[in-house]
Amino acid sequence: MAEEKMESRSLTFEAYAPEIFAKGGMSLLLTCIDYRYPRRVLDAMSRVLPGIAYDQFILAGASLGACRPDWQEVLVEHVKAALFLGHDIRRIVILDHRDCGAYRHPKELNIPPDILDVGLPKDVLPSVEQACHQAVLDKLIPMLRKQLDGLVPGLEYHSWLLARDEDDPLAIVK
Repeated sequence: MAEEKMESRSLTFEAYAPEIFAKGGMSLLLTCIDYRYPRRVLDAMSRVLPGIAYDQFILAGASLGACRPDWQEVLVEHVKAALFLGHDIRRIVILDHRDCGAYRHPKELNIPPDILDVGLPKDVLPSVEQACHQAVLDKLIPMLRKQLDGLVPGLEYHSWLLARDEDDPLAIVK
């Protein structure tokens, strides 16, 4: 399988957003329930891309929550509903974040052990944390492709690991 290269430049989601959202069509943002991040996402979208329509779906752990089969089914049903309602969804943008409680407690959230068996410690090294989010994303994207690519040919996937100062792009496996 080919893999897109991770962005080598330092770039925040806010700086990258115009590139992906300017392509036409709508995006569905998959974000986490953590209270620290919805405001940042909403503020960035209204500041950087005023008037751009997008849908938002929120799960504990964002990408991790979407790996839980029952939650993934609801996500897919919401995408189907959005398409039925005339939303021209052309990309899914997954916004994970550092210091995510869901990534510390996968068992308690009924995340399948083949996705994430052992949670991250509170004092995890940034490189280990990023690798963990990347490993979960590498499992999630094929699952979503299997369910959604027939509905939306050419559906794009983008993902970011949000931090307080600088965000880390995560690669999408093709």
